[in-house]
Amino acid sequence: MSTTARQFENLFSIMSHEKFLNMEGLGNEVPFFIHAYDIREQNEIYEHIHLITRRLTTAGVETKLIGLYDMVLDILGETGSLEDVFDLEQESSKKELKETFSTLFNQDEIKSYFTSKLREGDQQIVMIYQVGEVFPFLRTHDILNQLQSIVTDTPLVVFFPGEYVMSKSVGFHLNLFGKFSGPYYRAFRLDDYFAQGNIHE
Repeated sequence: MSTTARQFENLFSIMSHEKFLNMEGLGNEVPFFIHAYDIREQNEIYEHIHLITRRLTTAGVETKLIGLYDMVLDILGETGSLEDVFDLEQESSKKELKETFSTLFNQDEIKSYFTSKLREGDQQIVMIYQVGEVFPFLRTHDILNQLQSIVTDTPLVVFFPGEYVMSKSVGFHLNLFGKFSGPYYRAFRLDDYFAQGNIHE
């Protein structure tokens, strides 16, 4: 069994556990979790993300998987802006393109998209991936801040290509690709939940 496969066996044990689904052991914090991984392993990670989604559903745990890149395409498609963005990408600087994306994917638009997706089913877990594909136009910590008022009674897991850094000197932050840092203080490392939720294998 590969290292990634073993990691996802551990994640399945956590995410299918009654205590995790009931959000026990969080001390009234938001039920947000990060699973960080090496970007070089992304293809294998994505395969296991889809596998664990199906496996959880088969085990009776309704799971909603949302890709941020898919979200971008969906919103652009719905607004009829997809072709315009393709043209803009060829003609504009990165700064201009980022400003355009900031307008298209504002706080209300992202909240509306997630609210609509979560209304589609009675999910017990929400999972987010495709984080690196939307950088630098969308940042993980910004999206999580926006979702705090939407995802309140369901565990949310973000698969993050980088590091979740915990340090006395710099505090808690997300380090995308090992290069780009962004502050986020209210998410737990998913691997730590064995201790936080008092789960015993």
